[in-house]
Amino acid sequence: MIEFQSTWGWPAALYLFLGGLGAGMFAAASGLLVLGRKRHRAAVAAAYGLATLCLAVGLLALLWEVGSPLRALVLPRSFTNMGSWMARGAWVVIMALAVCALAAALASKRASKALARAWRWLPGAPKLPRKQLLRVCAVAGSVLAMFVAFYTGALLASAPGVPFWNSWLLPVLFTVSALGAGANAVAALTVITGSARKVSRVRRRLFAYCSMGVAVAEGAVLTVYLVGMLQGWGALDPVAAKATAVSAHALVAGSLAVPFWALAVGLGLVGPVVTSAVSLFVRKRAGLALVVVGAAGALAGECALRFLFLYAGASADYVGSTLAEVVSIASIATPFATMF
Repeated sequence: MIEFQSTWGWPAALYLFLGGLGAGMFAAASGLLVLGRKRHRAAVAAAYGLATLCLAVGLLALLWEVGSPLRALVLPRSFTNMGSWMARGAWVVIMALAVCALAAALASKRASKALARAWRWLPGAPKLPRKQLLRVCAVAGSVLAMFVAFYTGALLASAPGVPFWNSWLLPVLFTVSALGAGANAVAALTVITGSARKVSRVRRRLFAYCSMGVAVAEGAVLTVYLVGMLQGWGALDPVAAKATAVSAHALVAGSLAVPFWALAVGLGLVGPVVTSAVSLFVRKRAGLALVVVGAAGALAGECALRFLFLYAGASADYVGSTLAEVVSIASIATPFATMF
């Protein structure tokens, strides 16, 4: 007997999306900071601020999913059991949140001036090294962001009872997906803040190629993942293999096929590739509009991917399967028993 899991709800799916989006946005904004320097200061500051907001809201959603957020915060076991992915992720998300908030403050003109004034209150303090601190935050925050993106998948992969999630490819998929969502979001912010007007045609082509490359990479990992699950890769027994096949079939051709192909694949993967490719051959204004459209579709698709993967997780009911086999054997043996 195979049943879809009902333990994890929409707050967990929201965390998986917002945590990955915040991590991807911070990493992409840090790359933009290195490439564009002062030209993209407004876009970088906005990206850092939104990344901080995404991580904060995602962490609240995860605590909500726990059921007792205050209890989860005060229990020592929640943060000291480093053998658990929940504890590791809690520490890394908190550190990433702190670094993202500091980077957002340093990248913003008003906030950095307020920090400089507060810094001068310290006795004997030199001038605030804003640029150096921002670079340190960009590097350290990018490392933490990659761990957060990986952790969103590792959290599901370590969950017992759902064979569809128990694969090392899931953290890889969610990491690549987070980078794609973050890159598209930062590209849209460069257009919205007006800093995209200062980008040369060569650099716009580079951004488009990066967007297409990440989408193709994510599509390849997703294809391998689903094909493997349909064939029961990594399953330790026939019940687990059947559970993985049921989950994959629900996404590919079952009850979740329409939102999967329309949202996760159509908007999340095909859309950014098409808009990025077309933006290379149209005028600059139309190309920038396509960047925003493609980014909006990519974010919707990446969000749908998390929700669909969460709800498609089929749990392997070993007790129910054993009882079903016993009943089946008994029904076959009954006619023969009546002969004697």
